[in-house]
Amino acid sequence: MELSPSMIGILGFAAVFLLILIKMPIAIAFGVVGFLGFTYLCSFQGAMTTLITTVWSYGTSYVLMAVPLFILMGQFASYSKIGDELYETASTWFGRLPGGLAIGTIWGSAAFAACTGSSGAGILTFGPISYKPMVNAGYDKRIILGTLCCGATLGGLIPPSITFIIYGSITDESVGRLFMAGIIPGLMEAVLYTAVVYFLAVTGMWKAPSGIATTFKQKIVSLKGTWGFLSLMVLVIGGIYAGFFTPTEAAGIGSTGAFLILLLRKGIHWPSIRSAMLDCLRTSCMAFTIIIFSVVFAYFVTLTKLNFLLLDWISASGASPMIIMWLIIALMFIMGFVLPVTTIIVLIVPFVYPIVTNVLGFDGIWFGVVVCILAEIALITPPIGMNLFTVLGVFQKETNTKEVFQGVMPFIITDVIRLILVVVFPQICLWLPQRM
Repeated sequence: MELSPSMIGILGFAAVFLLILIKMPIAIAFGVVGFLGFTYLCSFQGAMTTLITTVWSYGTSYVLMAVPLFILMGQFASYSKIGDELYETASTWFGRLPGGLAIGTIWGSAAFAACTGSSGAGILTFGPISYKPMVNAGYDKRIILGTLCCGATLGGLIPPSITFIIYGSITDESVGRLFMAGIIPGLMEAVLYTAVVYFLAVTGMWKAPSGIATTFKQKIVSLKGTWGFLSLMVLVIGGIYAGFFTPTEAAGIGSTGAFLILLLRKGIHWPSIRSAMLDCLRTSCMAFTIIIFSVVFAYFVTLTKLNFLLLDWISASGASPMIIMWLIIALMFIMGFVLPVTTIIVLIVPFVYPIVTNVLGFDGIWFGVVVCILAEIALITPPIGMNLFTVLGVFQKETNTKEVFQGVMPFIITDVIRLILVVVFPQICLWLPQRM
């Protein structure tokens, strides 16, 4: 019996899920299924042509050139020890509050996220710096681990965000406007996380005692450690907002600025420069491989006409746009429990974006922020949230899975509240882009 194209598409999705579940790398799963599916529906020559043109077009994409440059900026910033100084400044300002060291970690993570755009880098930077002081101060391990896991997710929203760049490359939305749209929700996340930590500490639910008080003079003096961070932010975010340069140009300027900061602090330290370049190369290759092979898979699914079937189903359902939007959000939220973040974005966004913008009439920039928040939640939701296992890997001798899972739960609830607010009040993320 000959299978219909739509059935082949469904089998293709099932094959991708199966390959990912048996631990095949995401990029290879997309590439194998997409290439074989395209060959079956079209021809081997057509599949090869699609693969070659995709590699060329996305490998030379002007928008995606920002990815390795921002990653390089983050690596240079990390090796120049900007994170250490940001944590020191944040703990000086917030340390005397109940849960102050955890609050300092959150705001330090927010600032570091603005330099790197990377969640994993935030954990690897702030984990070794902040873990011991909080343990020595008598903090409950759950609040320590929850803070480290969730504070690092700020890198997904606060620009420069790699997630926004990938979303922009898939949807052709302005990356600069996406960056601006993420600022207020990102700061809102930091404020809500601060409130959660303060509430847990004050009520005594989780132990997080106050630290040593500092004078106003000490607080002002501590700000000198933020000059590197502030310089990069003025260059990158200020330049994009003012329209002086594009996000890709900002990435080049930012990576150059971070390199100069590294030189000023360490001189020509070849081991640091070499390590930063190699880390950037590894991460960039991984990101581009996933993007390219996911596009090949998307081309295959387009041939199956599954997207048109979905459109027909939505048109025939008669449901209101907001109800359909909530169903899409619920689908992506549930997928976050079982799939990695990048997989969700490249698997779902190409299909639902035309529906969200053209059929339902929602703003593509606003939807990008919603997707980014869902991606952040996926990073910290059991059982396979990437941040959970990064923390477990860093502190495997000091903690266990149960403590990490318990630690993130109050922050996940906070993230869901923030998601609802952004969906109900779109101007939270659209106000800044509209003023660019």
